[in-house]
Amino acid sequence: MIMAERAADCLAKLGLDGSMHNNDMPSQPSHLQPSFGHHRRCRSLRERTGVDHRLERLPSGPINKTPLYTVITGVNTNKSRPVKIADFAEHVRMMAADSDFRFSEEYEILRNVGCGQSYTAAELPANKPKNRFTNILPYDHSRVRLMQTGDHEGDDYVNANFMPGYSSRREFIAAQGPLPTTRDAFWQMAWEQYCPAIIALTKCVEKGRDKCHQYWPDVEHSSVVYSDIEVTLLNESSFEDFTVRELRLKKLHESTPPRIIWHFHYMAWPDFGVPDHPQGIIRAGVGRSGTFIAIDRLLQTIQIDRPIDVFGIVHEMRYERCHMVQNEQQYIFIHHCILHAIESIASERSGTTTELHQNPVFEDDDTIAESDF
Repeated sequence: MIMAERAADCLAKLGLDGSMHNNDMPSQPSHLQPSFGHHRRCRSLRERTGVDHRLERLPSGPINKTPLYTVITGVNTNKSRPVKIADFAEHVRMMAADSDFRFSEEYEILRNVGCGQSYTAAELPANKPKNRFTNILPYDHSRVRLMQTGDHEGDDYVNANFMPGYSSRREFIAAQGPLPTTRDAFWQMAWEQYCPAIIALTKCVEKGRDKCHQYWPDVEHSSVVYSDIEVTLLNESSFEDFTVRELRLKKLHESTPPRIIWHFHYMAWPDFGVPDHPQGIIRAGVGRSGTFIAIDRLLQTIQIDRPIDVFGIVHEMRYERCHMVQNEQQYIFIHHCILHAIESIASERSGTTTELHQNPVFEDDDTIAESDF
């Protein structure tokens, strides 16, 4: 999930202030665009014809490694490639030319950004069992540290990093899906960091593999105690692509008042892929981990008419946590989500308001969420 400090009014953003009920589903617009889930650098002949060979893309001319003319000049293009909102549609069109060749080129530049930074804490003997994957370890400089209750090595460790957002250098927390042995630490982190919302971006089991241990009660008005934190499910509302849970957290053996935390569980994002269409990601307010954070920041950028810098945001995130935006397909999807948002705003301003913009999630881009697995 991705966790954030900003106290967002998550209920109002999803229009769940009493006007929607469990069986209410956001209706689909009638003008859906083609799916963007098919992007890849090359496509196999098996996919197209059933023949087990690969068709490698052949460039149509010399490779130009300089940024496109749509990128604003006067910036360090190794770290930032801002594009004016008015030029973004043309920018995406040119990036997608020749089988997404420019997208491939840009993502290759980003692939190793941030590599080589230390993650000493993650490799301590006491902490190794707390990592779900051996190749996804939190960098030391940005990792979230728990308040220690003892003198044992690793007591302050959780596999999570602070992530920069639009308003703060620590606007989000990107964390791994809890293991059975780390769910207590996860809730300790959520409590200590005053997280107002959690965005769960994975199912507990995907393709037969455990991705996230369930860390919330699944029966309304029931409670589960995680270490010294009692979590109670107050309400659950199910929609087409996601479920919203209202949870109450209470610190046992303390007089601290209980807190409400919103749990947004988005279940339409395939592992290592992207959803079929950006409409769902904007409607639900989530994307998968780094992809969600990038979209969140860029939507806020659009609100104040600032240049769009997908490259720069991904570049920055990769210095804070490894594998943020983990493949080219997701990098392309971010561009299409933002283009979809820009075109929807243009339609609204021209008087052809789409249903998307009647949804409070998009209208108030202070954004819903802030917490991810």
